[in-house]
Amino acid sequence: MRVALAISSFVALIIHGIVFYDQFFHQWEDHQTAYFEQARGLATKDAERAALEGRRPRIEQIIVTQFGEARVDRCTTCHIAIDDPRFKAHAEPLRTHPNSEALGDTFVNGRWERRHKFSDFGCTVCHDGQGRGLETFYAHGEDHFWPEPLLGYTTQETWRAEFKPKLLGKEFMQANCAQCHTEENFKSTPLVSRGRQLFFEKNCYGCHRIEGMSTGTLGPDLTEVGKKFKLDYLWESIVEPRANSAVSSMPKFNLSDEDVKSLVVFLKSRRGMNFAETSLERYRARIRESKVEPATQPTTEVAGVSAAARGERLINERACAACHKIGDRDGGIAPDLSFEGLLRDESWLMDHFRDPRSRVPDSIMPAFGFSDSEFLSMTQYLKSLTTPPPTATPAEAYKNLCARCHGEKGDGHGLIALYLDPYPRDLTKVAFMNSKPEERFIMSIKEGVPGTSMPAWGKVLNDAQIRDLLNYIWQTFVREPRRELKARNVPAHNPVAMSGESVARGERIYLQRCTGCHGRKADGKGPNSLDILPRPRNLRNRDFINSVSDRRLFDAIMYGVQGTAMPPWIDYGLSQNDVGDLVNYLRSLNQTN
Repeated sequence: MRVALAISSFVALIIHGIVFYDQFFHQWEDHQTAYFEQARGLATKDAERAALEGRRPRIEQIIVTQFGEARVDRCTTCHIAIDDPRFKAHAEPLRTHPNSEALGDTFVNGRWERRHKFSDFGCTVCHDGQGRGLETFYAHGEDHFWPEPLLGYTTQETWRAEFKPKLLGKEFMQANCAQCHTEENFKSTPLVSRGRQLFFEKNCYGCHRIEGMSTGTLGPDLTEVGKKFKLDYLWESIVEPRANSAVSSMPKFNLSDEDVKSLVVFLKSRRGMNFAETSLERYRARIRESKVEPATQPTTEVAGVSAAARGERLINERACAACHKIGDRDGGIAPDLSFEGLLRDESWLMDHFRDPRSRVPDSIMPAFGFSDSEFLSMTQYLKSLTTPPPTATPAEAYKNLCARCHGEKGDGHGLIALYLDPYPRDLTKVAFMNSKPEERFIMSIKEGVPGTSMPAWGKVLNDAQIRDLLNYIWQTFVREPRRELKARNVPAHNPVAMSGESVARGERIYLQRCTGCHGRKADGKGPNSLDILPRPRNLRNRDFINSVSDRRLFDAIMYGVQGTAMPPWIDYGLSQNDVGDLVNYLRSLNQTN
């Protein structure tokens, strides 16, 4: 018992000793004591020695007020020799901060003059880190919860191990240089300049908005991305776009590490408010933004180069294959353009380049602000792609023409299906496949579906090949004999004449029955649509609605669409006249001017 009591007393004494030492003896005091002793040895004048004699360890502090919110920097508490040229060769933390002409320092009369004086700038303005910290772990921002770890010198424990080595290096500090030095191609921030160049070269600006620079709306606004996220998140988001959002439509660009670093540094420099900007300058920038055309990469005609050749160069330079498939390159997000010249005419291609949603209303492709001359060249190149894919057998035809959207298993989950609206049909849905006449499928394959990504494969396949392809789909995915269609009482033409009164009645029915899925705007984005796949139809898709016969609309509304959430409204009391009013209302929404 006595022994146990003695041991516990001894342990308690040790713990108290450790706590006492931790509270009253600090590492920064050791650093300062070491500095004073060595500085006294290096002193050459009595006045220097006298000044050092009177100094005792204390917390050194700089309060910086020029850059937004006031900053408290205690970094010089440990780095006390930071401005003492006699410690150039000393080990950290007692090493002199290097001078550099690139940073604006000047060498005059045998002495360096700093452009960025510590008394004015402090340390965290350039380096980040936690200015109030007095222990390395906290001061450098190694704490997982500190949002601004020391740029390029510190990584946090939770950062992915394979990224950590790539996130070290003083080059990352260029992101903070750019907080004041905003001019393009500033010589001391080459990675920021390269990152900005890549932002346009890779067409990032088409999807992302950066205030004063781009107006994209498809992806997140990056105006303040550098303030919101650390280096590891930015790096990961570029190399693995779906690491943080499983439904991200951002392509994987497969960039070199050096290019990724440039983009990370550029994005880290985007913090919304720039130290060098006044409110008036920001106001002027917004005015300029409203007047300036979307950013373009200027190109000039090259004598002797055909429009198609120029278009091929533009498509390569602008990384279209980052989303599309063109030959052997495949971004895995957008349709195959390898034989686009067989499927689309010049008018369609030009319209789609200028405004993708004018041809496919729910397309996710951004409207890039290129010139008409550039669009025409790119169109000419795509028109030249007229080599058909192998379609010798129905299986080959399905693999080369259909699987990218409808999936290898025919279940609608093809490589790019996630990015298409309407979602590709699930060809394994027996009820759906048996609810439509064979000619309906033949026409969809042959003529395509206007307003959607389904092209007219009749420009690649002849009638016999189309019928063989449908038989292949039936045998491979439906896997049961075709059933005889049940007779349905569906009029060939709307028996209710179009009139203001009919449209008003149709609108009332629509508001009562349809908005939950198709939305108040009839754009297919009702409150229930998030849980529905395939998603409800966009009923404001003019090309699609105007291509559909009255008979087909009546059939879908009255008897529903098998394999989807669309119910048979005839079972819920809608009469044929009610459906006629509803069809008139939908037609009125899609009238051409």
